[in-house]
Amino acid sequence: MASNLAIEKRYFTITEVADQLGVNPSMLRYWEKEFRQLHPRTNARGKRFYTARDIEVIRRIHELVKVRAYTIEGARRLLNGEIPPDALVPPPTPGVLDTEPSVVTLSPPDVPLSPEAAPPVTELLDRLEQVRSTLLEWKERVETRSASPR
Repeated sequence: MASNLAIEKRYFTITEVADQLGVNPSMLRYWEKEFRQLHPRTNARGKRFYTARDIEVIRRIHELVKVRAYTIEGARRLLNGEIPPDALVPPPTPGVLDTEPSVVTLSPPDVPLSPEAAPPVTELLDRLEQVRSTLLEWKERVETRSASPR
């Protein structure tokens, strides 16, 4: 007697999970070491078998580390409940250049996108001249550091 019931798969291999997420299996093995929430079953030969719960944990880690650009430590602390989700600083926005995060952060100036609301050209030229002066100062500092004997 044939049955038309669909068979639900309970366990997935590391290759299947890696292919689903578009990552290398080695990354999954690394995440197993870094995140205590991730612990797939293994057989006597050490072959990993992931459950649906494991895959959800992996998706969360992938979201935090690869998509939202959090560090492993930040993702680990979030998953461990050490810090609330809203306490983490979101990843940097595109267009921000961090030369030395603790020292200088350059952001694009607040220039309206519509031509009617744009500041006069003289203001833009003044702003560009300020940026140029700052860059020349930084260049001089770098050259001075490079030229000084150690």
